[in-house]
Amino acid sequence: MTKHKQAAIATLQKQFEEAGINTTEWGTGKTKTLAHLQKEIESGETVLITDSEGRLLRKVMVGNADVYYRSPDGKEYRLREAKQVFTDGRERCRDLNSAVSEKMKPGENPKDAMIRGIEEELGIKGDIFLTDEGIDDETIMSPSYPGLHSRYICHRFSVVFDDDQFNPEGYVERQPDKSTYFIWKEVK
Repeated sequence: MTKHKQAAIATLQKQFEEAGINTTEWGTGKTKTLAHLQKEIESGETVLITDSEGRLLRKVMVGNADVYYRSPDGKEYRLREAKQVFTDGRERCRDLNSAVSEKMKPGENPKDAMIRGIEEELGIKGDIFLTDEGIDDETIMSPSYPGLHSRYICHRFSVVFDDDQFNPEGYVERQPDKSTYFIWKEVK
């Protein structure tokens, strides 16, 4: 880790201490590290703000997509995230409302962000036709960063994959710090 990154993480740590947020358990169990959050901030995917109550708040603009496939025999399948496996061996299963979730970059159009997310996370090529399903705005305690409230502004979409995009074995997104596994579940 570079001295610049170490200094940025130390500054972030101090900011959380001053806000009364304990980060000592971050990076254990199902949580992410201060370095993960610093990376989100540097990329512009996350902004730290102070809310109307004076508390430190993580603001994230997100695209979410429900992904479906309809087989030639009429069965319908919905894609789900099965689990994330971190390089240090930790696993986490998230009960997400959608298959694919992508943090938006500054100035990025929600549809473009979602298409980018589907391409990156699932390795999908070809045309991706999204249907806009609306926007949700909620503030919750972050499951990734305990003690830090997060405001998620979620642009919801749905998409139906064609035969060429459908992989019955599912998909794996490999990142330097973790791998995310996606599986199909039949819709009954």
